[in-house]
Amino acid sequence: MKFRVILLLLLIISIIFTGCSFNRNELQNDNVIDEENIQQEMEDGISLDVGGKDYDLLIRSEGISDAVVNLFGIDNATSIIFNDKVAVALEMAEGHDFTQDVKQTVINTVKEKDSSISEVLVSDDKRIFNEIESVILALLNGESYDEQVNKISKIMESMR
Repeated sequence: MKFRVILLLLLIISIIFTGCSFNRNELQNDNVIDEENIQQEMEDGISLDVGGKDYDLLIRSEGISDAVVNLFGIDNATSIIFNDKVAVALEMAEGHDFTQDVKQTVINTVKEKDSSISEVLVSDDKRIFNEIESVILALLNGESYDEQVNKISKIMESMR
């Protein structure tokens, strides 16, 4: 008799714990789905302000920046594509210097990431980094690439 009571109590407790943990997992899954929906809405909002060809160039530029920032010793990277050229500006991690080896590694990484790029200009100048970021921001705010051509050309000329 005592054995049956203990067994019954264990069964009831295990059912309660199973039900509670199931609800917690369901809530976590709902939160993940909500976060994904919010992220998608943000991306959709950005893409509405940018024209088709300009959007493609921005996506390619972002892909290049992501590939470069994954390299060891680089904290941040930004890039802008103009025809078959790309200007890449870096922020080096603390304790790391911008050397010819770093520059060559960035060039190789960019050409590996985007085979349509023939020339890669690389700099660690903060001013150039900020100028590229301002062009990217203008493009994201709906300005056309044609309106930014002079700024992009000046940036690339200053990097040569």
